[in-house]
Amino acid sequence: MTTGNAAAENPPGKIYYGWYIVALSFITLAVLVPARFTFGIFQVPLIKEFGWSRGALSGAYALALGAYALSAPYFGSLLEKKGPRAIVPLGTVLVGGAMALGYFVSSLWHVYLLTGLIAGIGLALSGFAIQSAIVPRWFVRKRGRAVGIALAGIGVGVLVLSPIAERLISLLGWRHAYLIMGASMLLLVLPLNFFFLRNRPADVGQAPDGTPLAPGDRPAEESAEQKAAKGVRATFLTIKRNPSFWGLCLLVFFIGFNNNTILSQLQLYLVDARFGMAPAAVIFGMTGFIRMGGSIGGGWLGDRVGRGRGAAISALVVALGLTLLLLIPALGGTLLAGYLFAVVYGLGNGSMTACYSALAGDCFEGATYGTIIGFMEICYGFGGVIGPLFAGFMFDYTGSYFIPFSAIILFMIAAVFISLWLQKAASARLAATHE
Repeated sequence: MTTGNAAAENPPGKIYYGWYIVALSFITLAVLVPARFTFGIFQVPLIKEFGWSRGALSGAYALALGAYALSAPYFGSLLEKKGPRAIVPLGTVLVGGAMALGYFVSSLWHVYLLTGLIAGIGLALSGFAIQSAIVPRWFVRKRGRAVGIALAGIGVGVLVLSPIAERLISLLGWRHAYLIMGASMLLLVLPLNFFFLRNRPADVGQAPDGTPLAPGDRPAEESAEQKAAKGVRATFLTIKRNPSFWGLCLLVFFIGFNNNTILSQLQLYLVDARFGMAPAAVIFGMTGFIRMGGSIGGGWLGDRVGRGRGAAISALVVALGLTLLLLIPALGGTLLAGYLFAVVYGLGNGSMTACYSALAGDCFEGATYGTIIGFMEICYGFGGVIGPLFAGFMFDYTGSYFIPFSAIILFMIAAVFISLWLQKAASARLAATHE
C-alpha cells in the first residue's frame, strides 16, 4: 500500500471517497436503526388500544434482537464474500417494509412478525454490525473518528425520529405513523445505498485514508479456498481460543443489555414519572442528540488515549447517567432532571459504542472482521433479548424499574475493568503488527 503525503491523500478539489461512505453509513443508521428504538414510543398507543402487557410487548422487542443477533455472523460472512451492495439494500427493504406494514397490525403476533422477525433480520443486513465492518475498511489513522461519525447517525435518528414518531402518532394515529416512517426509509435510504455504496477503497482507485492506489496494490481475485476461509464456522474455529474475543463479547453483552433495556422502557418510565407524552419523547430524543456528540467525541477520545481506556471512561459516565435516571422521581420529576439524565447518559452511551467498535477493529480488523463482529453481535443481541424482557417482567411483578436499572449500573462498573484489560491486548496486537 502506498503511503503518500498529505497532498496526495487530499488532491485539490477532491474529497476522499471514504468520507462519502461515512456519510452514507451515518444516514443509513440514522433512518433505519430508530425502527427499533422508536418501539418504546409505539408501545404506549399499542398498550392503550389492545391492552397488551409490557412483558408481552417486550417479547417482540426481544425477538427482534434475537433475530438480529443470530443472523449477524452469517450476514457478516456474506459481506466479506459478496460486498455491501449485495446485502445493505435488501436490509433496507425489509426494515422499511416491516415498518410500513405496521399499519395493518391487529394482533400481537403481527408485532412479533414485523417488528420482531422481519425488522430484526433487516437490521442485521444493514445496521450497526454491517456498518461497523464497512467503515474500518476505508480508514486506518482516523479509524476512531470515522467510526464515531458514522455511528453518530444512531443518535441523530433517535433525536429526530423519536419526536417525529410521537407527533405523527398524536396527529394521525399510530397506524399512519408506521406507514409514513416505513415509506420514508424505502424512498430515502434504499436509492442512496444502491447507487453510492462501494466495497473497498480499491473500488475507486484509492487506498485506505485516501492515498492513491498503485497498480501493484490492486487486490487479486480471491480463490474458492480464500472465500471458504471467511465462512462462519472456519472463522469461529480460528478465534474461539482468543481471550480478547471473549472479553469483547462480554463487553458488548453489557452494551446490548444497557442500550435496549433503557431505550425500550424509557418512554414508559418517564410517563410513569408523571412526564407527558411529548416531554418524555423530547427527553428520549435528547439522548439521541447527545449520543451523537458522545459518539464523535468518543471516537476522538479513543484515538487519543486508546480505545479501551475511552470505553472505560464512557462506562463510568453511563453508570452516572443511570443513577440520575433512578433519582428522577426523588428529584420531583422535573424537566431539568430529565434533561440532565439525557445529557450524561447520551454522552456516555454514544462514546462507549464508538470506542467499543474501534477497539474491536484494533483487535481483529482483517479479511474476516465482518464475521467476527457478527459473532459479537450475538452477545449484543443476547443482552438485548434478556434486558427488555427482564425489565418488562420485573415491572409487571414489582411495579418498579429499580432492579433492572441497578443491574445495568453494576454491568457498567464491570465494563470499566474489562475495557482496561482489552486496552492492553489491543496495544500488544497493534505493536506486533507494526514491528
